[in-house]
Amino acid sequence: MTREYRTDIPPDHRLLLDSKRAWQELPRNFFLRETVSVARDLIGVWFARRHQGDWYGARIVEAEAYLGSIDAAAHTWRGRRTARVEPMYKEGGHLYVFLIYGMYHCANVVTQPEGIGQAVLLRAAEGPRGAPHKLLSGPGRLCAALGVTVAFSGIDLLSGGDLRLFQSSGPPPLIGTSARIGVHYAGEAKKWPLRFYDLNSPSVSKAHPAKARRS
Repeated sequence: MTREYRTDIPPDHRLLLDSKRAWQELPRNFFLRETVSVARDLIGVWFARRHQGDWYGARIVEAEAYLGSIDAAAHTWRGRRTARVEPMYKEGGHLYVFLIYGMYHCANVVTQPEGIGQAVLLRAAEGPRGAPHKLLSGPGRLCAALGVTVAFSGIDLLSGGDLRLFQSSGPPPLIGTSARIGVHYAGEAKKWPLRFYDLNSPSVSKAHPAKARRS
């Protein structure tokens, strides 16, 4: 039997955003850049979802770059194309959501021009003031808290729909880098420093020794 996934699962109420705040979307060219740069610059961006007229969301504090055909950790390694991974080949700014262990959804932001097959995994986010620090700590928790499932895979985040990415205000975060988590199978690629995270956020999924820098 084919399992059906829904787009109407409500977000966690603790992620409700201030309706008076002015939110500004990122432009398309932000996502068409080199994937590592997009991953680094997504730290501090808000991932938001509209549900029943209200916006819910969280500030991205951890992300990983996946470099397509040259990256043994990527779903599109060696040009692999299946129905599941096809959204990764869309134009930068689309969403790719996959399921692991049959139960955890993982959201990725597609990068670069159409046909490249690269993306950034959203590993953790920090909710508005009052939300528990670990509510979105890890890719599965992030999707669960926002009600994001594979039913959203392939949507354009810049189409004016119910899932969007908004620019953050305030000073830039202090960024840490490390190898990606859980890619031990990927040969040399498992060592690549393609994980970026906010060194000052308590919502990061896992601490790693890192070189700090401001983005």
